[in-house]
Amino acid sequence: MSPSDWTDIVERKITEAQNRGEFDDLPGRGEPLDLREDPFVRPEWRLAHRMLKHARFTLDWIELGKTIRVEAAQCRKLLEDQLLWANRVLCSTDEMIEVEAELDDGYRWTISNYTERARKVNEKIELFNLIVPLVHLQKHKVSIAEDLRRFREHWPQKTQGSR
Repeated sequence: MSPSDWTDIVERKITEAQNRGEFDDLPGRGEPLDLREDPFVRPEWRLAHRMLKHARFTLDWIELGKTIRVEAAQCRKLLEDQLLWANRVLCSTDEMIEVEAELDDGYRWTISNYTERARKVNEKIELFNLIVPLVHLQKHKVSIAEDLRRFREHWPQKTQGSR
């Protein structure tokens, strides 16, 4: 059975119990939850957990996940920014030979820079997938080839013959 099948079964059972009124007389009904203590932490560990929380400590895999999100977004932004730059250069009033040379240089720099950055993100994703505690939290690698294919499709056409 898949996790979504289990979720459906659990949700159906909860709804049926609600309809029968089995949750109507629970203690604390209608009152806010007391979230100061984590009920899943054993009592002897609560002080340590509270201290770590106040120190803003997070687990390595959570911090790594944040880093991956930021760096993957920076990779995508690099490609987007370079496409905008290329179109501005193409619309400039400079000599076409100079424009094409500048675009060729920019194109090669972008491909190289993006590939290196995305490769490093993928290395972090591999590490993340090794240390994350649940399989469904694992991340897909950046598809470098697909991203570069889309980038090439949108690159100004006048310089594509030089690639």
